[in-house]
This record gives sequence, C-alpha cells and structure tokens, in this order.
Amino acid sequence: MTSILKEITLLYVEDDETIRPMLEKVLGRKVKELFVAQDGEEGYQKFIDHNPDIILTDIKMPKQDGIAMAKKIKKINENIPVIVTSAHSEANYFLEAIELGIDAYLLKPINRNKLLDSLESNAKIVLYEKEKQKQQKLLQTVVDLQASIIFSIDKNKERLFANNLFFDYFKNENKSIYDESSFCEYDEVNKNPIVKLLENENELWLDYLFSNQKESFKISINKNKQDVVFLVKAKLIHEKDDEPIMVITLVQL
Repeated sequence: MTSILKEITLLYVEDDETIRPMLEKVLGRKVKELFVAQDGEEGYQKFIDHNPDIILTDIKMPKQDGIAMAKKIKKINENIPVIVTSAHSEANYFLEAIELGIDAYLLKPINRNKLLDSLESNAKIVLYEKEKQKQQKLLQTVVDLQASIIFSIDKNKERLFANNLFFDYFKNENKSIYDESSFCEYDEVNKNPIVKLLENENELWLDYLFSNQKESFKISINKNKQDVVFLVKAKLIHEKDDEPIMVITLVQL
C-alpha cells in the first residue's frame, strides 16, 4: 500500500522524545528520504535546506509551534501538503489549522494506518503535480524549438502561453504590444494599430479570429516603424466544460 511513499521526501517535526524516535524509525523505512526536526524553528530551516515533498508536524513545540512554522512555509510554497498531529488538549488550534489550509489533522495517539493513508493520499497529489510540471516543461521545450511564433489566448484575449520566439521578436519593441498576460492590438500612446488584419483593417484581428474561426489568414505587425506580414494559423480548443482556448502560430512571410 505504501510503496508510493518511496518516491517522496518527508519532513517530520516533533519535540516529544518518546514519540519522535519511534515514528522516525517507521517513517524512515517508508519514504524515499526523511528529514527530522525537534521544533518549528529547526523544521523551517530544514524545509529551506531540503525542500521536502510533504510535512508532518506536531503543533505544541518549543521555540516555534507547528502552526507558525506551517504559515511561514506556506508563504514560500502554498501547495506543499502539511499534515498536523495534535493532542485533544490542543483542539483550539483546529480552526487556525483549517484557515491555513492544513491538508490533514491527526489526533494523538497517532493511528499508524491513518497516518500512512494520509501520507499516501498526499503523495499521490504531489507525484501528479510533479509529472504535470515535467510534461509542461517538455512541451515548453518542444514549442521553443519551433521556428514560428506560438502563443495561446482565452476568449478575453488573456495570454496563457507563449514560446521564446514570441518574446524574442517583441522584446525591443513598444511594450504596449504585450504585458504580463495579454496581447494588445492597439498602441494607446501613439494612437496607431499595432496589428492589422489585411482582409479588413477596420476589424481587430483577434475578434476576427474568434468570430470567424478561420484557420489561416494574414496580418501585419508594426515593427521598427515598418509593417511585417505574417501568416496566422490558429486552432480553437474547446473542451466540454472548459473555456475555449485559441492556439496561434505566426509565420513571417
């Protein structure tokens, strides 16, 4: 059942000298690598040093309690799973733990099976996210190798993705052509269109793209005060429950 744990690293934070050695021995056999700390202050430093996949922590500890440590860690990595162990007398921490977004709350004495089940369920999430990031990195690499400008937008013209060539082409240009998330069509400073639709210069090309869903047409982009013509190729991706996404390539002619 717990073989999946062999793929994750775990930070275990506990000040109790009786509980910690016993659980350390159990966890050390289950996970890929185990880091152990005796209080929240040491736990936070070991998180910084080792960047573990999951955190298992007691609440009441000297120097810094588990909730305070988790708050600091969540500011750095809000998605890291944190499992809290607590005695019944510490129930007043429960609401604070919920507000912080603690992923599991286990009462002491800790049930070994419940602990391993909780670790396993969180390990599945961690490994899924790692695989997703790996695939996204691979996709980004493949797209960056292409000789065309490639990017995607949603129906609000918010840019979701772009390859390096997109930024390389526009990096020395008027920054109004793109910001952190969008692709602009009009230069508000100089009151000139940045991108012109050659079939109809009175219509914005992205509006045309969504309304006509035409798979290829030509535009011109003003670069260094000259109009450069591109062939636009586009594909609308519209899954059943998702917002439509337009994937666009620009090939300079």
